[in-house]
Amino acid sequence: MIMKYLKKIQLTIIMVLALSAYGIGQNCTDFHLTGDCKKDFIPFYKMYSQSRSDMLGVGYTVKYNLIFYGEKEYMVSFCTEKDYYPVHFTLSDPVSEEVFYDNKDDEYVESIGFGVEKTRMMLVEVEILGYEASDKQIEDTYSCVGMLIQFKPFEK
Repeated sequence: MIMKYLKKIQLTIIMVLALSAYGIGQNCTDFHLTGDCKKDFIPFYKMYSQSRSDMLGVGYTVKYNLIFYGEKEYMVSFCTEKDYYPVHFTLSDPVSEEVFYDNKDDEYVESIGFGVEKTRMMLVEVEILGYEASDKQIEDTYSCVGMLIQFKPFEK
């Protein structure tokens, strides 16, 4: 009887510890759907499957090689957690490295809309600057960063 009781206590302790560890870890998989990016959903646009989220430290950069299909209008929005704004991003040609757009020139605007006439590949580089983050947050924590891409066909 006592052994049965002890096994139940052990099982309960293991479950509590496992759930606590899961809660401590941060999952950014769908941050572009749940974070500040969700305020940028536009009616009549579809979500592009290349939208994504990652965990990123202040001052680090993540790079995405993306394909933007021709004859479409795109809206690309970036978001992060409260203290980690602004988000710095650039769009460039992955071969020539020519920068098409740098949001630093527009006071770190979080969204950009553009049209693509012919299918092309673009390199998107994303960095969180964390101007409001404390030194401890910058040193100890990573933040979720989301990239929400929406599209619609050109209007004819």
